Amino acid sequence: MATWKRLLQRARSYAEQAVPDDVRAAGRRVVDRVKEAAPAPIAAAIDRLASATQDDASPEPVAPEPVAPEPVAPEPVAPEPATREPEVPELTRVDPDEVLRRVKTKAEHGLKPEDSVVVVYTTANETDSTREIVRCFEGIDTTVRVMDLDREPPQTKRQLAKLTDVMVPPYVYINGRYWGAQYEIVALLATGDLPAVVAHRLDDLGPEARRIGKLHDTYSDAITIDNILARLRLGHILCVDDLDAWFEQDKAGGERFFYQGGERPVADMPEIAADIAKRVEAGEIEAQWRLDTLVRVH
Repeated sequence: MATWKRLLQRARSYAEQAVPDDVRAAGRRVVDRVKEAAPAPIAAAIDRLASATQDDASPEPVAPEPVAPEPVAPEPVAPEPATREPEVPELTRVDPDEVLRRVKTKAEHGLKPEDSVVVVYTTANETDSTREIVRCFEGIDTTVRVMDLDREPPQTKRQLAKLTDVMVPPYVYINGRYWGAQYEIVALLATGDLPAVVAHRLDDLGPEARRIGKLHDTYSDAITIDNILARLRLGHILCVDDLDAWFEQDKAGGERFFYQGGERPVADMPEIAADIAKRVEAGEIEAQWRLDTLVRVH
């Protein structure tokens, strides 16, 4: 204890000789503020430490050390930013209808009238079939995208199976429309119809290609009020500035209409169709039909 007191006394003596008065005064103010905010046991301990340096009436003299010239203050160094813990996204339950819309978007999004896109939904188990499908499109002016279903939510596989009535991938979508798997694409190539399918010239297809694609009717792509209403009622999808508009009817007869990313009253369809047709004609927006009636929401 005596040694501890002597150390405190020497420190106090050095401070009185070498530290400017204003610095020592600031230190005392800091001690006072700490004592005010500290719990009672800690405040008492601070008092004991402060009084320990005054208990001995004859503190050991300390020879003053020469005061060195005031050093040049170094350039301030910015503190390193604190490392933030990575945020963990909140887990939410996936809505099957939302998964279906996501599947459609991946097949359709970004298509323009001058573009053609082939999307192959597959897994590692179908590598050979997928390679054969991709080879079929060599020499045809298109973009082939291969989507790994193993990296998608499990609901995606179930929704594709429900859409196509086929339980096993791969699933080949051309310009947003389902055309089968390996053997169907090979057959379309053999009949010479695959380039026309890619170019969306469905009126030019032969009987075998129409059978493979289950094509029974062809539709006008005109963006007019009557055509918009008629095709929406058939279950077709109209993409307006990269946002889908569609009409659906459930098994109980309930009707729903979606436009600009949200549900709208079915009674508003004629007014919205008129607005779309007017703005397309004026060149203010782009609108394109994506899917035909064979790809349904339910």
